[in-house]
Amino acid sequence: MKQHIKTLLVMSSLSGVVYAEEQTGQQITRVTSQKVQSAPSSDFSGKAQFSRLPQMPSEGDIAPALVQFEAGAITHWHTHPHGQYLIVTEGEGRTQEWGKPIQIIRQGDVVWCPPNVKHWHGASEQRAMSHIALSPVVQDGKNVVWLEEVSFPSSERTNTPSSNTFVTLEQKQLSLIPIAAFTATGDLVQLKPALIQALDNGLTVNQMKEIFAHQSAYVGFPRALNGMLTFKSVLEERKKQGIKDEEGALPHVLADSTSYYQRGIAQLSALNKASVAENSKPLFDNFSPTMDYALKSHLFGYLFSRDNLSPLDRELVVIGSLSALGGVNAQLRSHLKITQNLGVHKTEMQRIIVMLRQSIGEDWASNTQNVFNEI
Repeated sequence: MKQHIKTLLVMSSLSGVVYAEEQTGQQITRVTSQKVQSAPSSDFSGKAQFSRLPQMPSEGDIAPALVQFEAGAITHWHTHPHGQYLIVTEGEGRTQEWGKPIQIIRQGDVVWCPPNVKHWHGASEQRAMSHIALSPVVQDGKNVVWLEEVSFPSSERTNTPSSNTFVTLEQKQLSLIPIAAFTATGDLVQLKPALIQALDNGLTVNQMKEIFAHQSAYVGFPRALNGMLTFKSVLEERKKQGIKDEEGALPHVLADSTSYYQRGIAQLSALNKASVAENSKPLFDNFSPTMDYALKSHLFGYLFSRDNLSPLDRELVVIGSLSALGGVNAQLRSHLKITQNLGVHKTEMQRIIVMLRQSIGEDWASNTQNVFNEI
């Protein structure tokens, strides 16, 4: 369905502002880097805060616009003779300067695009995005020069590696496997040293919390909660020992009304390298709409939208869980395929199986090896 961009123009006049230094490319000021200051009590009644945003060059009036992109809507390539200033107010979007990688922009981020820099911007595939655009008014009325439609490869849209791109698993990624396996089997005695090793290998506290959140969809909440509580006790013990573990970034969580169900369908399509139409079909010919919704909306829609674990990290958690559970070879086979789709070569897959063998034993590792050999 054709996406529409709804634009509300609000004209105003601002005094000339000078940009601190001339820039030749897009500059993104992340919301996390913006300095929040308390408003002075001499000028404000009550508590207030403000952040000074980057200045833009202007010799006259500024034309503001509120632009609301539906999910999947983006601009064509274009330039601004006098530059443009974007403030993301809602959702998640993308922007790209000609010849450079696509950048993710989220609520609170600020983008300055200098004069005559070719670029595009808009929403992400599954999330709407709104921004305020500020453009200097020019005498001839041409604040923008529109160019060709954006055409980029599917790998840019899905964030899935191409078939010729392989990844080398880091030790901290391999650390996910025994954590998942011991949590799945309820072996909390073995889980404790696995958690310590993962922290020592560089996983952050928030990444490890995310392991149990993701795993709850596969091993159930009782096992996942027991794993989380064991992790909590490990952190408390390490704190008493004077060990300060890195908290790490919190995941970005969708704050708008975007359908997690539709996002889940798109995520499944990317992971399986299949069409959206194919993954839109209800499970079991709509035998259980509830199960279909839970799988696509909660698991692949909501959990995969939390970005402090990558899709590959999450699949490693699933492989560790399913290998330890046993009796779920059909699902295990599916996730082994997905892991390969995410760029893990056969030689790297063997490192996963070696880690399984070292943690949960020969029998379970051999089963995973047999399932992998059938792919």
